[in-house]
Amino acid sequence: MLEWDPGPPPAFANHFENRPNYTPWKKRFRMAWGPIFYRGRLDGSAKVIVIGQDPATDEDVARRTLVGDAGQKVQGFLSKLGLVRSYAMVNTFLYGLKGQADTEARQISSAPAIKAWRNTLLDMVATPQTQAVLAFGASAQQVIDLWPNGHNFFVARLTHPSARDTAALLQNWNQSLPALRQRVTPDAGGTPSNTTYGTSFKPSDIVRIPARDLPFGVPQWRGSGDTAARTKGKDAITWMPTAAEG
Repeated sequence: MLEWDPGPPPAFANHFENRPNYTPWKKRFRMAWGPIFYRGRLDGSAKVIVIGQDPATDEDVARRTLVGDAGQKVQGFLSKLGLVRSYAMVNTFLYGLKGQADTEARQISSAPAIKAWRNTLLDMVATPQTQAVLAFGASAQQVIDLWPNGHNFFVARLTHPSARDTAALLQNWNQSLPALRQRVTPDAGGTPSNTTYGTSFKPSDIVRIPARDLPFGVPQWRGSGDTAARTKGKDAITWMPTAAEG
């Protein structure tokens, strides 16, 4: 049976419609493709909340967050915990950030309107089912520090999957896995793994995005590989399919 994401429940849709205004900081964001809000379960069944930084080109095209190379690495991390569906993913920012997550970006993240809206979203996503929060990268870890209810959850502070020092990244992930395995209950149909990462990503460490996480009508190959790239210095996107449809 074909699976797809039916979209956000009404309460989330209303919150998304009332998102904060990023115009005061528009020089720092790629806003032409609109905001990207989430990926995963918003129905109260998420055992794990994943926090990332900002959407990139693959996310702009798919309309869901963490679907490109970084997202597929995160999906592989979740698979080691035996999770195949019980997660919800959000970002620090709704739009792609220009440049690095620097001091100015930290100031924008803590701006009252952006912080308050994001904290409300996290409060909506978090439920009694939530067993852990995974914060990938410094921006996501700042989000935890700015979220008043963040202290109520076990938080894994993880290196961002796009970090340049892959060996150090994977060492950090390996260090976090044992505690998470003790707290996170595998999904039905999920197969937890006791294997650790090496010094580089293997093909088996990178897991395609499930169709259930993507909107209806996306091509069947969507969710694997890097398929989109921005034209340098512009908001135009070149999108290359990884396979023929069908």
